[in-house]
Amino acid sequence: MSKTFYNIITLSSLISLLHCAYSAAQHRSYLRLTEQPFVSLPADVLAQTLISLVALIYGASHVAGEFQHIKSDPNRDRSWDEAASCMSFITFEHRGKAMSPAHAVVRQRTEEVAQVYFRVILL
Repeated sequence: MSKTFYNIITLSSLISLLHCAYSAAQHRSYLRLTEQPFVSLPADVLAQTLISLVALIYGASHVAGEFQHIKSDPNRDRSWDEAASCMSFITFEHRGKAMSPAHAVVRQRTEEVAQVYFRVILL
C-alpha cells in the first residue's frame, strides 16, 4: 500500500481521537448540568476511542518509515581502560603536589603577590 494511504489513516484517526475527547467533555458537561453522577463514558465513545487509537498506532508505525540497522559499536574490541579514559578529565592538582619542594617556592610567591594585591586594594 502507498504511503498516502497510511497518512490518511493516521490523520483520520487523529481527528477521530480529538472528536472522542470533545465528546467525553460534552458528556461530562451534560451530566453536570443534569446533576447526574458520572459512572462511565457511553459505549460508543469508548469504542470509537479504542478503534481510533489502534488505527493511529497502525498508521503511525507505517508512516515513520523503515527501521535502520543497528551499527556495530566502535568500542566493542577495546578494553574498558581504553574506552573509558578521557584525558580531559584527568587532573594533576592533588595533595601530593604539596610535598614537592618546588611547590613551596610557588606557594610562597603566590602568597607574596596576594599580599601586595590586598595592600593595593586597601589603599
